[in-house]
Amino acid sequence: MTDFDAILTGARLPEDRVPVCTRGDLVVEWRRLARELAESKVKGAADPRLGGDGTGPLVERMEALRAEVEASTVEFLLRALPRKQWNELADAHPPRKDGGRVHPDDAALGANRETFLPALVRASTVEPKLKDDTWAALLDASGELLVEQQWRQLWRACWNLNMTEVDVPFSVAGLLTTRVSGSESGSPEPSA
Repeated sequence: MTDFDAILTGARLPEDRVPVCTRGDLVVEWRRLARELAESKVKGAADPRLGGDGTGPLVERMEALRAEVEASTVEFLLRALPRKQWNELADAHPPRKDGGRVHPDDAALGANRETFLPALVRASTVEPKLKDDTWAALLDASGELLVEQQWRQLWRACWNLNMTEVDVPFSVAGLLTTRVSGSESGSPEPSA
């Protein structure tokens, strides 16, 4: 016999972790070296007379860069908002009107995407604990702390925690036979 009260009192909001590397320049350098490493291996395999592939220094530099990337990565612990908090947040950021009609960028979201998404990320972040000045710099659309891809990764994770269905997962065996689709959610994107 199932104790539904015990199940419900043990309920928890969904959480996700999103790593954000603050040193994109190092990642780009690592990728450049990875291409160089691949080219060097191809050349070495094509002409064995060159003796050795000379990749040792490249590999060492890549490992050093990887350590620097890991040291400059911040992991955000995000949690879905309780319904009341979600609704209050959405109400505080009503969609913009464009000629009496809802602005196209706000229609799918049901809120002003320019103000709602930064507020959603901040409200959903459990860790790290950031100072107000750091939040202002992080969420500044014209700032240099996050590139567009990182920003989208953060707000999409917050959106998905609140808007993606939470149901019983498929069996692992079923998952192994299922093809992967492009996107997990219908996160709202701005109009083109």
